[in-house]
Amino acid sequence: MHETSNIILKIKQLREDVGWNQAALAKASGVSPAAISLIEKGERKLSMMVARKFASAFKVSIDELTGERSEAPEEAVAFFRKWQGIEKLEDGDQEMVNNLIDFLEKKNDQS
Repeated sequence: MHETSNIILKIKQLREDVGWNQAALAKASGVSPAAISLIEKGERKLSMMVARKFASAFKVSIDELTGERSEAPEEAVAFFRKWQGIEKLEDGDQEMVNNLIDFLEKKNDQS
């Protein structure tokens, strides 16, 4: 099965495990019910930003949601704990922060 399909199945499973319909997940995650419906049908790509919102709503790690195992260094864990509030920003602001991080990474790679 395709990796994205596994994530979609995991989202549905978690949603059903807590007894939520799509509207309840929408309220808990801040993602529109229409977007959730399209994602669960495989008609819309699941962005990392939305995946993080779902993980937060379900109170699970992003690794648990995606089925990945990570060996994150302690510095990375500390960074994500510090910046987890990014989820509370509006989508456009989150995108701006992500773009800035991408820019700085590319700048450092060129150094």
